[in-house]
Amino acid sequence: MNLPDDLAQQRTALATALLTLQEQMVPIYDAADGMRADLQSRGWSPASAEQAALTWLCAAINMTWQPQG
Repeated sequence: MNLPDDLAQQRTALATALLTLQEQMVPIYDAADGMRADLQSRGWSPASAEQAALTWLCAAINMTWQPQG
């Protein structure tokens, strides 16, 4: 067993998994940004729109990680 090679493989696997996760989260982030912009265009204050979008974003991310079934 060559420890440096194993460690390098683990680092590569972790980096790949994190990049994949980042790509999969983009639609959720985009939806939250769109929600915030839409609420502001409807007359919501920037702070209120941001809070509502953040609440939705947190719930969406939480649902993403909940076990299905």
